[in-house]
Amino acid sequence: MSSPTVNSPQASGSTSLETIMNLARALVNDTQAGATNTPGEGQILVDNPAIAPFTLSFLNSAIRQLYRELRNVGDPELIFDNVIVTGLPIINSPTNGPGGPDPAIQTVLSTSGYFDGVQQWPNFQLPGNCLFMETVWERETNTNNNFQRMVEVRDGLPSRPQQPDLAQWEWRNNNLNFVGATQVRDIRMRYYGSLPQFFSPTLDFSTTYVPILDCTDAVAYKVAVLYARMLGSPGLPDLVTEAKEQMFQLKNQITRRNQSTDYRRRPFGNSDGDLNNAFQFGFW
Repeated sequence: MSSPTVNSPQASGSTSLETIMNLARALVNDTQAGATNTPGEGQILVDNPAIAPFTLSFLNSAIRQLYRELRNVGDPELIFDNVIVTGLPIINSPTNGPGGPDPAIQTVLSTSGYFDGVQQWPNFQLPGNCLFMETVWERETNTNNNFQRMVEVRDGLPSRPQQPDLAQWEWRNNNLNFVGATQVRDIRMRYYGSLPQFFSPTLDFSTTYVPILDCTDAVAYKVAVLYARMLGSPGLPDLVTEAKEQMFQLKNQITRRNQSTDYRRRPFGNSDGDLNNAFQFGFW
C-alpha cells in the first residue's frame, strides 16, 4: 500500500503549537514569566506537563474539534487521495474453494487485514488514519490499466456470483466491504482521514506544527474556552462567541473556495440510460 503523507510543517511557524499556546495564554491573561523566568511562558496554562498536565489535553481536544469541523465543510486538507492497495486476493468460498463464485460470501478490507471469505490476509490493510471513504477505483493487478471507478451501494451489497472485477463497495463498520472478485485486484482510495494529535510529554512546542494553514486563532480560542470553562470564568461566554467566529471565518474561506468549482450531480441510471438498472455493477 502506498503510504498517505501528512502536510509538512509550515516554515513560517504560524501554526506551531507554541504560537497557538502563546495566544491562548494571552487570551486568559496568563503571560507572566514562569518557571524559567521568561516573559510570556505563563504560570498556569503552561507547556510543561509537570506543572499543567491539562494543557496537552486541552490542546488536543481543540485540535480534534478543528479537524472535525473542517471535515464537515469538506476541507481538502483532510482528504487523502491515490492511496493504493495492490493484489487483493480472489474470493474464497468454504464450499467452492478459491475462485469459486459463491453469492453467500462477502469480503472485507479492514485495518487488520483482508478477509477473502475464508482466510484473513494481514498484509492487505485499510489505512489506519481512514475515517470514512469517499471514492474507490479498481483495476486488474499487474497491469498498467486505468483504474475504473467502483459503485458505492447505500442499501447493502447484492447477493450475486462473483465476477472478475469487484465492481461495488460499501462502507460499513468502518471497513470497506465487497462482494469479492475471481481476479486479483488493485484498489485506489480517496478518503477523509485523521491528522496528527500530540501527546508526548517531551514535545517541543516550538518545532511541532498543526498541519492546517491559518488555524492559530481558531485553535487558541478553543483552548482558551476549555481553560475558562474549567475555572468557571465569567469571561467564558465572550471566549465561546469569539471561538465560533474564528471557526466560521476558517470554514467560510473553504466554502468560498469550493464554490469556485462547478459540481454536477451524477445522473441516475447507468450509461445506457436505463433508469431501472441504476446499480448495474461495473460500469460508469
